[in-house]
Amino acid sequence: MLSLPLNRESLFKVLEREYQVELGYADEEIDATAADTRTAELLSVSRGEPLMRIRQLIYSTKGKAITYVLGFYRSDRHKLVIRRFR
Repeated sequence: MLSLPLNRESLFKVLEREYQVELGYADEEIDATAADTRTAELLSVSRGEPLMRIRQLIYSTKGKAITYVLGFYRSDRHKLVIRRFR
């Protein structure tokens, strides 16, 4: 098993170099949720406080799911910006 300090290098670079996994694309889903007890404690907010929840599934260029990421973001410290082109 390979052991590398990820604080010095991107996980994605390690996957590409050490495991020959070519990252292709990601699907992301963003919605609103309320902080449960544990998440509220971790984010220093009140239980029930509104949060942004982002789920991300990252795929290889061959369409194989590589990693799943679930993140919770305080709505008072983050914003979502969308740029649309015609």
